[in-house]
Amino acid sequence: MSAHPDGLARSAWFGLWTQAIDKLLPVAITLYLARALAPESFGVYSFIIAYLALFQTITEYGLDTVLVRMMTQSPSARGQIFRAGLALKLIIAVGCAVVATVLAGPLSGGQAPMGLMLVAALGLVTAMGAAYRSYFRAAINIRAVLWIAIVRAVILAAAVVGAVVAGLGLYGIFTAMAAANLLAFGVVALAVARTLPPRLTFDRELWRRLMKGVLPLTANALALTVSLRAGQIILMSMRGPLEVGLLGAASRVSEAFTLLPEALMITIYPLMAGLHDNDPARLVATAEKSTRYLIVAAGLPVVLCLVAGDEIMGLLFGDAFARAGDALSVLALMALLSATGTVIINLLAAVHLEGILSRNTIIFAVVNVALCLVLIPTDGYIGAAVAMVATSLASQVCLALLPSTGPLVRPCLFAGLRTVIAVFVGAAVGSAVGPMLSWEAVARGGAALAAYMLTLVLLGVINREEVRFSRSVLAQFSSRSGSPNGD
Repeated sequence: MSAHPDGLARSAWFGLWTQAIDKLLPVAITLYLARALAPESFGVYSFIIAYLALFQTITEYGLDTVLVRMMTQSPSARGQIFRAGLALKLIIAVGCAVVATVLAGPLSGGQAPMGLMLVAALGLVTAMGAAYRSYFRAAINIRAVLWIAIVRAVILAAAVVGAVVAGLGLYGIFTAMAAANLLAFGVVALAVARTLPPRLTFDRELWRRLMKGVLPLTANALALTVSLRAGQIILMSMRGPLEVGLLGAASRVSEAFTLLPEALMITIYPLMAGLHDNDPARLVATAEKSTRYLIVAAGLPVVLCLVAGDEIMGLLFGDAFARAGDALSVLALMALLSATGTVIINLLAAVHLEGILSRNTIIFAVVNVALCLVLIPTDGYIGAAVAMVATSLASQVCLALLPSTGPLVRPCLFAGLRTVIAVFVGAAVGSAVGPMLSWEAVARGGAALAAYMLTLVLLGVINREEVRFSRSVLAQFSSRSGSPNGD
């Protein structure tokens, strides 16, 4: 598989905007609902979103990743694979919705009623638009992926605001979200009906091939989601909805920092899948360079959260959430781990090592749950945040030590090591200098960022060659992003 650099630049630009919508829209909805709902209701909402993320992983992530890989490697059968994937996705979604509804009551300690969960779980069944995104990702038509994201975002935002304004409560909000997903799917299906009819194909052979790749990837993604959401689920029964709301708000902010890694992978993953057989050395080099740039960009918000977490949470969510700043400071470190982890996951999937990846992730998901059970009773939502970061780091280190994955993973981790040092230097300088100046929060942030950038230069992370490369990429983005030609 080959791709022209200008085409990749355009695709990466569209991918960035796609992920900006995907990541920032949930944050915006969370900000809105945190102020519109009572604290207890917001806590229940946060629990349901975290809980359904476990099932959304099953219905979307694993299947969509394998769909992209199969359609990339078999372009002549792309339509047939899409239709089989759409049917399989619907079947899996219905099953997940039933299981999610039945288990919600016991897992929430009775604080998430079955009727509410049934309505919320409908969102799993109606979210079929992701299959279209997989199709266009395989074709590296990221502009189409962006338009699909825009359509869904506009409809979903309008639906949530309308439900709140009408005073429909949580039942109305989740009903509106499910309806918005269905309407967005209908709009996209109608727009591309001539070239890609939304038919369901019941093809057992294709399903078998899909599931062969889906099962390990889904196991990995599910275990990863457990690591990210277990704290909120366990908090609900052990500490109540108020602490779930605090952790959920901080989590939404920190998750927004994964925008760049996941945006880049929209374009880079199909490229890596094509390089697996043709140029393994270039595959590793692509992953290493991707990691280096991503972790440098992620360091900027991480430094700010480390030195001004309370102020950021208070500004975004109101004074009642300012005390979640400590959780944000801890969870911000996940942005660094996400920069390396997102590349590692896609790299190992591209070379068909998803089985080892999933087993490793499952082990550390169990460790994370165990840590949460130990830390939450004494430290509450802060303990849940610490457990999440510790197990994520340990998981990546373990992959770097394994003989089969180490040669691929170690270059990615070493690519970001000097940047991590710069992050902690910047945070230390900001914490020390800020109290000496007026406008303390602003001073802390400014000093921390300045120290971070200076340390990057001193450690050689930023040099003339990197600056020239960045300028050329930005020039391509600005000159090509508006081009009417194909993607």
